[in-house]
Amino acid sequence: MAGIGTGTGTGIGTGIGMGIGIVGAGISGLTLALRLQQLGVGTTLYCEGDADALRKGRLPATVVRMGHTQARERELGSEHYRDPACLMSTAKLSIKGEPPLEFAATIAEPFHAVDLRLLLPAFMDDYVRRGGELVVSGSAPDAAQVDRWSERHELMVVAAGRRSVSELFPRDAARSPYDRPQRLLAAGLYRGLDLGAVFSYNISGGAGEIFQAPMLTREGIVSAILVEAIPGGPLEPVTRAPGDAVAATLLALLREHAPRLAEGVDAAAFELVGPDDLLQGAVTPTVRGPVAELPSGRVALAVGDAWIVNDPITGQGANLGSRCAWIAAEAIAAGGPYDAAFARATAERMWEAGRPVTEWTNAFLQPPPPHVVNLLVAAAGRQEIADLVLSLFSDPPYAWGLLSSPEEIARIVDGGGRPLYDRV
Repeated sequence: MAGIGTGTGTGIGTGIGMGIGIVGAGISGLTLALRLQQLGVGTTLYCEGDADALRKGRLPATVVRMGHTQARERELGSEHYRDPACLMSTAKLSIKGEPPLEFAATIAEPFHAVDLRLLLPAFMDDYVRRGGELVVSGSAPDAAQVDRWSERHELMVVAAGRRSVSELFPRDAARSPYDRPQRLLAAGLYRGLDLGAVFSYNISGGAGEIFQAPMLTREGIVSAILVEAIPGGPLEPVTRAPGDAVAATLLALLREHAPRLAEGVDAAAFELVGPDDLLQGAVTPTVRGPVAELPSGRVALAVGDAWIVNDPITGQGANLGSRCAWIAAEAIAAGGPYDAAFARATAERMWEAGRPVTEWTNAFLQPPPPHVVNLLVAAAGRQEIADLVLSLFSDPPYAWGLLSSPEEIARIVDGGGRPLYDRV
């Protein structure tokens, strides 16, 4: 059985030829590693830290995984932390106004929120227990390190790595319309707010968005809150507040911009869970070129955040990463040669999944066009449209196909019947 190594590692793995090298142990890298392992393809997973380091680290993100992502995990035999309190069967949307525009819906496939410091180590443990080889590098690899690793493999798949990503995969300007962040972010875990197993989406025009979800963490069930602040707007202070002041700053903003959330706050108990449970910053939405030819003669294929970084406003990052890792695994398992033509063809298949998510997310960073406003207004008055709107998070291809079509929205709003659509 393979296990955990350090440095550059020595084992090659079993399966196809010299196996596949995977850089990064996030959702994408681990999904790819587990799926290839399941399909009989030898892999080595390179990561900065082991499972214990992940468990003890800072909050990396607040991720909500949709039904299709959970279904892939079930197929992998890697279901974990299925506490009913973090499985959201209801979603609510509230848009600030006088009066506010609000509606709720039952989610057919509940959303699931687990602290990645629990979930990713569980996936990593599954991989190692089943014979996977894990190499702990101790630091973020650069392109030269990826090249050295590639000498042991038929193909390198890069799913993470700040230095290697920027060096190997240049920004694709044609698919990256923004050159700066469109939101400033504050993601944190809080005590003192319990709305039950409900996903809450709150919009304050001109200010930004606030998401809340019950999340299973090292401290049990708490509230994960993500603030998406328009730069220069009234929500920005929480993205810069120090940890000891962030809860008070956030509570004041909730009262003004997300009053439905504020109603559920116990002001005396509302606090950040701990100093490692806050993430502040910003991302520039970016699509990179997905293929790099290495000096070794091998090829590197980008997946996950190494390829596409979307703003979290539509909650699709981990879900798209899981989907693209699955596509890549199926292509790899079908056999090589794993050359540049193979990598480009695989990237095009992944882009079929990535394009609607990316275009939908980029569009949502701008004020909604009139036809989308009409859809939201209709949803506030008709339950079948409310059900449709709040199911869109689970079905990005349909979501973008609908939201980019004034004609289709007009048909739904004016048709008087329940819309028909196919889930992915």
